[in-house]
Amino acid sequence: KEGAFEAAMNGIKNCVAAGQRVGLRFTINHHNIQELENIFDFIEEENINRVCFYHLVYSGRGNQMMDEDVTAAESRRAMDIIIRRTRDFEERGLKKEILTVDNHCDGVYMYLKALAEGKDKLAAQIKKYISMNGGNRSGIAFAEVDPLGYVHPDQFTQHHTFGNVRERKFGDIWQDTTNPIMAGLKDRKPLLKGRCAKCKFLDNCNGNFRTRAEARTGDFWESDPSCYLTDEEIGIVGGEQQ
Repeated sequence: KEGAFEAAMNGIKNCVAAGQRVGLRFTINHHNIQELENIFDFIEEENINRVCFYHLVYSGRGNQMMDEDVTAAESRRAMDIIIRRTRDFEERGLKKEILTVDNHCDGVYMYLKALAEGKDKLAAQIKKYISMNGGNRSGIAFAEVDPLGYVHPDQFTQHHTFGNVRERKFGDIWQDTTNPIMAGLKDRKPLLKGRCAKCKFLDNCNGNFRTRAEARTGDFWESDPSCYLTDEEIGIVGGEQQ
């Protein structure tokens, strides 16, 4: 719609002026990855508190953008920019919340980067946090209940349904493992295939996003195609786990 950006900007400025916390959401793809530096400049100039950088998930309309996703090399460059600019904010005392979302190898990448830079204390802190989190928790620690009451593993996996809260209690649905997807999500490690099955960081990532794997391969338990870590980084050499 013509004028939509200006209207959104007015809304942002009004919220900031009123003391309301403001956050941006930005899904990284081929069309906007070159704007990452500008986004950091923008949130500083406009006094925006928070920005979430989403990795593309191939579901809903996102399924039509599969071929517009960034490459592994582009993902790594994007993470380098995000890490560098976040550190810059921190060093200058600018309190901003910078999040990356929907790719659980991000934490592992940050850990490996800190190690490579000789920041052992920072690396230990990162490893502690990603170990506590345990990676993707779809079907375990969070769910999605749609407007009609249907329960799904997460907001991106609405094509798999476990029941309806209008017919059964949520707790009963959530603990019912007769559905193979629900059962698998709660204990997925034996089912994972490919690089995910062999990855030495599986406890920290938990197989990443199953919906991406299914969209790309047709197999819910295949490797997540958006993992940008190298075989060497995840402990696979010549197809074998180290």
